[in-house]
Amino acid sequence: MMRLISILVLSLCAVTASGKDAPAVPVVNDPAIVKAMTSAARALLESVKGEPEFAERLRNYSMEDKLLLTLNDGRRQQWVYWPPTERSGLSIDLMLPKHRALMHELLWTLLSAKGYHKLVNIMQLETFLQATSNSGFPRGIEDYSVTLFGEPSDTVPWAWRFEGHHISLSITIVPGFGFTVTPSFLGTDPAEVPYGAMAGLRVLRVEEDTGRQLINSLSESQRRVAMLPGDPEFNAKAGFSYAYDTPWDLYASNILKDRSEWDTWKTQLKPDGIAFSAMNKEQQATLLTLLDEVFSTYRPEVAASYRSSLDLNVLKFAWIGGLKKNEPHYYRIQGSDFLFEYDDAQGNGNHIHEVWRSRSGDFGDDLLMRHRAAEHSQQ
Repeated sequence: MMRLISILVLSLCAVTASGKDAPAVPVVNDPAIVKAMTSAARALLESVKGEPEFAERLRNYSMEDKLLLTLNDGRRQQWVYWPPTERSGLSIDLMLPKHRALMHELLWTLLSAKGYHKLVNIMQLETFLQATSNSGFPRGIEDYSVTLFGEPSDTVPWAWRFEGHHISLSITIVPGFGFTVTPSFLGTDPAEVPYGAMAGLRVLRVEEDTGRQLINSLSESQRRVAMLPGDPEFNAKAGFSYAYDTPWDLYASNILKDRSEWDTWKTQLKPDGIAFSAMNKEQQATLLTLLDEVFSTYRPEVAASYRSSLDLNVLKFAWIGGLKKNEPHYYRIQGSDFLFEYDDAQGNGNHIHEVWRSRSGDFGDDLLMRHRAAEHSQQ
């Protein structure tokens, strides 16, 4: 019943969004959430100020310096989700229990219960990889970090990020205007734990199962439109090869890319596949269920704001790869501004990457531009 209600709500919001009042770029304008988020971030920052902890003096580092960067720091847009890298921010292994508790409080101001438990379970998968992986990459649940870009403020823009292997959440807050939550990346390796104490765990099962349910529900003629050819050139550039020429990773990512290529997806990745309007009602409901799963990683107020920004008139669904479980596959849902990409090619179709992006709103770009314009007009 709750799923049906969720679908109906999303349908109503999406219909509204197709009208003239739909915002061009999605923004969450909820003062209560902004207040709670700012308060939680400020508490975390205050906890690392003052006299250095013994661990800081012994290991010669500053928690405050690691946690707090400027809003204009180039690392703010350098989001990474792979394991062997130096990340910005204060990592869990450098925190004391009091700091870790405050970090979790910050996450709770933003995420739904579902989203929070997705993050915790993704982090827990590091213990499985630590024991079973032979890749040579460092693994560990302590290798997740939080970064504040600018001091948490009630008056001036600031941002924060939580990041580690298979998680990268980028939040930009502009007081008086709202906040954005893209890019948002989640991943799981393995997509389904094959053995051990966590055997059967599938953290991103809804995204996988619902996407496959949708492509398999299409008629032959619909599927000819929805299914795209493989992309061997994309794979060859990175030195990978997968069955069905399924993309080895997401197009809208920055892995193995020069800084000049990070935003090329905005112009090169066109909405392809089958249009929402070309689906029957059951297929449309399945697609809306899938979108609901993406949005509801965040608090209901956040999810509702992004739902209302959707224009179903231009939304399309595309698929590359196999149609059965454990066959490498990829799909994306794309509109004029919205993009959700899902890829399960690595690990013999048992390693998921997914990202939600906004062509104009990532990293609060549109919000910050509007803020600067408002400031200029007041001078």
